[in-house]
Amino acid sequence: MTGRKNRAVMVAALFAGTGLGHAVPAMAQDTQTAGEAGSPDIVVTAQRREERIVDVPISISAIGARDIERRGVTSLDSLQTSVPGLRLVDIGIGTQRIQLRGISQFLGLPTVGNYIDEFSINNFSAAGVSDIRLLDMERVEVLRGPQPTLYGEGSMGGTIRYVTASPDLARIGGSAEAQINTIDGGEAGYRAEAVLNLPLVEDKVGIRFAAAREQVGGYVDVPAGNDVNDARYTTLRGKLLVKPSDGFSLSLLIQHQVASQMYKNYSERDYDSDALVASPLRQSYTLGNLVATYDFGAVTLLSSTGYLRNRSRSVDDSGEYYNTFVFGAPVLTSAIGESVARLSKFSQEVRLTTNATGPFRLATGVVYARGRTDSDLSGGSDPAIPGLDYVITGPQVSKSWAVYGDLSYDVTDAVKVEIGGRYFHDRRTSDTVLQIPSLGITSPTVQSGSFNSFNPRASISIKTSADGTIYANAAKGFRSGGFNTVTSPLTPPTYGPEKLWSYEIGTKQALFDRRMFLEISVYYNDYKGVQAVFPQSATISATTNSGKASGPGVDVTLQGKLRSDLSVSASVGYNHLRFDTTGIDRRKGEPLDMVPDWTWSAAIDYEPLIGSDTRLLAHLDYGYSDAARITLHSAVLDQVSFTQSRAILNARLGVDLGRLKPYVFANNLTNTARIVNPAFGAYFEPVYTRPRTIGAGVRVQF
Repeated sequence: MTGRKNRAVMVAALFAGTGLGHAVPAMAQDTQTAGEAGSPDIVVTAQRREERIVDVPISISAIGARDIERRGVTSLDSLQTSVPGLRLVDIGIGTQRIQLRGISQFLGLPTVGNYIDEFSINNFSAAGVSDIRLLDMERVEVLRGPQPTLYGEGSMGGTIRYVTASPDLARIGGSAEAQINTIDGGEAGYRAEAVLNLPLVEDKVGIRFAAAREQVGGYVDVPAGNDVNDARYTTLRGKLLVKPSDGFSLSLLIQHQVASQMYKNYSERDYDSDALVASPLRQSYTLGNLVATYDFGAVTLLSSTGYLRNRSRSVDDSGEYYNTFVFGAPVLTSAIGESVARLSKFSQEVRLTTNATGPFRLATGVVYARGRTDSDLSGGSDPAIPGLDYVITGPQVSKSWAVYGDLSYDVTDAVKVEIGGRYFHDRRTSDTVLQIPSLGITSPTVQSGSFNSFNPRASISIKTSADGTIYANAAKGFRSGGFNTVTSPLTPPTYGPEKLWSYEIGTKQALFDRRMFLEISVYYNDYKGVQAVFPQSATISATTNSGKASGPGVDVTLQGKLRSDLSVSASVGYNHLRFDTTGIDRRKGEPLDMVPDWTWSAAIDYEPLIGSDTRLLAHLDYGYSDAARITLHSAVLDQVSFTQSRAILNARLGVDLGRLKPYVFANNLTNTARIVNPAFGAYFEPVYTRPRTIGAGVRVQF
């Protein structure tokens, strides 16, 4: 515990950066010259075709391979303050709940679309999304605001696209990286990764392999031992690309990942925890995405087939919750609850896009998806108390289809209008059995229902120059309803979908002879049918639609290349979404769960030549997040818990010797300890920022 008691909390005068860069393949990052930060030429595929970011009437952050390397980040969680409107709730492996622009629900189906290449990896239940590590990525695109037409259900707050690096069909190449690190007051960790690119038939067939092993050091101490929340990740990926002709291409992505930790990240301010039993987490998944495209000249036809198999397990001790809120005395030693979930998902999408350079452009397609989640929830107490033991088992199945179309038209050389929409239909069934053995209760429940919606989007954009655009758009987002485990006649067996209308105006402008690139968007969210969680009993909660919320927000990003060796970036996000009505779990004027009003950041990269073949690599970033809260008003539990505002400084220093890049780094340089997820309900200890982590590594490229 040495070094934990006297932690300095420093407020610096810098911002932490967006680090937004050009989306280039990893093999080309050392020769990157176009599309650097500060350029409007960053290329994205947010609208299912290659476009310059300045020409897309959507608020977007694009994090390229070079920026990921500069920051040394391995997960989206490390980038959240640098992307306006992004917030992740994360207590450990496989628990990520991602929100954009304040559209946040602590439980329930996802409100943000998550894609790897062309495949949606969102779950069909409340389980966390598959944890994607930033291994050998070409880029990550974060699309803010509802994306109803091209990405559909679940993309209420926005969409995140992980675009993996594709094989280079012309040359053998690759990279390797090894890193060691240590956490202040904790233990050592390491990371090793390798990428190998092999052209099998020159310019026709190639394959790319990527693998990583990461040991994240622990820093939480419990009565049974020290540094118990260490985590392990093993990621394997293969990607095959076949291009038998100029018009036809076929790619197959297969990725497998296993991650686990024995204790979650809960602790008090000194990183001590009172946990008497382990709270293990484990997530393993295998996904595949087969994409075939054929260019007919006037149009391109794409087929995307995806499959995901995800397995997760989580254990928690809720004894303190019962002792405090149910018994009011230390009656229980422990109350262990275990959740095991098995997800399988298949999807098929067929999309047609026009290639014409004329005034009309069209993207249209159909999607079918089928998913099944088998969940086993169980709990019991020590000593055994009748009614606190339970077992809930049974599958939930979703069968959905959608048809969509997006049409844009150039009214003049400067003015473009775009309209689109998607009809979505989701048929859900649930076959659950609730058992309370101590009371002799066995209650099977079979439920089914259909949820559908038409979600339109319209926009107009005006080019103010070759590198400037102003735009306005309106879009509707949608999240499906679902079923409750009914233990009371007052509990609704089903709950309905949520609906969101978002209105946005924005501008993207290159400034100072294209040395700076500025993006500003102002939006207003109108959120109805908000799904609210309320306890049915001490052990089981239910969901219903209760209340509506609305409010404005602002996103700002600025990127600049001041000199050939000096880049800067900054971002600001503001969100003021508040409940307009008093509902079953919220009161009028209260914010949504875990949504900070303000986030801001800035970064600087200084990379001067210090020899004929040697370049210094210096990176500094600083990120701030406002305090947020989680709220529940009910007869069983009435609680409001807060995160703490926090500012984190990271630094990295290296040398580019050509193919060899040694470096040192320090994350959370000031050793700031602030609450990022508060104690709430059954979670009686908060989660604090990870202590200062320092390390060294070397990257080799060939």
